[in-house]
Amino acid sequence: MSIRDPEVLEALRDEPELLAIADAVEETQRLPRSSRRRALTRSAALVAVGAAALVAVLLWPSGGGRNPIIDRALAAIGNGPVLHLVSRAPTGQELVNLKTGRTTLPTFEYESWSDRRLTRFHFLIREKGRVIAELLYPQDRTRDMHVDAPDAAYAAFWSGYRRALSSGKAKIVRKGSLYGRTVYWLTFSSPTNEVAVDRRTYKPVAFRSISPSGRHYDIRLLLVRTEPFSTSAFKRRTSTPNPVTGGNSAGSERIFPLGPGSPGRPWLRAGSTIAGLKLVAVLRTQTTSGRKTTNGIELVYGSQGDLRRSLTIDEARHPDELSKWTGIPKGFMRFSVGEGGESNRRPYKSWTGYLVRHGVYVSITTGVSRAAFFQAARALRPA
Repeated sequence: MSIRDPEVLEALRDEPELLAIADAVEETQRLPRSSRRRALTRSAALVAVGAAALVAVLLWPSGGGRNPIIDRALAAIGNGPVLHLVSRAPTGQELVNLKTGRTTLPTFEYESWSDRRLTRFHFLIREKGRVIAELLYPQDRTRDMHVDAPDAAYAAFWSGYRRALSSGKAKIVRKGSLYGRTVYWLTFSSPTNEVAVDRRTYKPVAFRSISPSGRHYDIRLLLVRTEPFSTSAFKRRTSTPNPVTGGNSAGSERIFPLGPGSPGRPWLRAGSTIAGLKLVAVLRTQTTSGRKTTNGIELVYGSQGDLRRSLTIDEARHPDELSKWTGIPKGFMRFSVGEGGESNRRPYKSWTGYLVRHGVYVSITTGVSRAAFFQAARALRPA
């Protein structure tokens, strides 16, 4: 389903800010490879803003449900003027110990307060209990509310959901267990979105979005309730950056061959071949963001310009966005798995990772395979 499908547009019609986020999602799907690398900096935080706003709207009691379980689920939330949500979800990235291969899935905790029309919205992002971003709406509203690269799956939450709750079209598809609780799984007009409701309390415990390939993404709901209005709920609590406008990833990038007479050389090498891909180019890169210019080196393996058949290693001593490497322990790599695709071709997986090796800041991108991706990270040695 596209963000521009009629069902999604109808659901977003009365929420211009969220429609703007959906537009940004659609636009970022067409970014060139170099822009995608820069857009990954704050993607997890930006996704969270859109997700929290969507979940807030979806969970507002709509009334009119005909199924008693649906009615009880709505009643369990309450009918106060402010909806208070606390949720937990994966950051969208993983940490891998390059020596052992063991991976961990970091999570963010999101807390939000909103009124019924989302004219007021307060949003916090926590990592390991520490607030790392805060958004107040409308105080932090900007003209464009630009979002770099959120997951388009969140827009699908709108498809028929609210309409199904109010018309009684929501269906109980199965019983099950989740997070140690017995639950009812509810589905709506779109079978790719489900909600788990606790069979004892009738409170929602998770949202699930299912991709066409069958993979699913869960947002765990830790607290869902309506409350009386309180000015403290909409008061700024920290000086942490606004996740929507904080940081500017706009800039330009130049890539040109590194000839015999060119200054500089790679700080790290990974051999002449990686997973059967030959080293075909060593390039100089120059990235300009604001007044800052960063010089680096790019190693290209395989078919240059074809992400599915190539692997690139970018190196820099002083990267343009240090936040990409913040919090990565020694011997580890932080990586994310994406999905690429071109017209008339089947989607394919892609991997992007960040690590620091011998004082050099490294990013690796490939659509070849997970094995090739990890092999490149482990092969890095001083030149």
